[in-house]
Amino acid sequence: MCSNGINDMFEPQSWDYNAYAQACQQQFGVNPRVEWPIINFGSNATDIKEQTNIIFSNGHLDPWYGGGVLTNINDKLPAIVIQEGAHHLDLRSSNPQDPSSVIKARLNEIDIIQSWIDEWENSHN
Repeated sequence: MCSNGINDMFEPQSWDYNAYAQACQQQFGVNPRVEWPIINFGSNATDIKEQTNIIFSNGHLDPWYGGGVLTNINDKLPAIVIQEGAHHLDLRSSNPQDPSSVIKARLNEIDIIQSWIDEWENSHN
């Protein structure tokens, strides 16, 4: 949505909220709700430390790897780096050709999510 052509591979394009809102209205019949993350999640969405239960998985083969979260922010915001992973490979169905690092990442993600579910269930019993 915005690029400068110097620090990225895209043509320069500045951010124009009004043009963006107009395009949303024309294409989808809706207006962007800029405050939605704060209203929905109840905090300043730009301060990721205030969020919880997000797993940041990044594969070394992913072209976006360099911009990913590569270390745990806290216990509720873990980062999983997948040595042989590509973009979203851990989120796809298993395949006999999956590298061992992807299989391990999936199992780790399952364990983390299950711990969040268990914590919620224990707090609501």
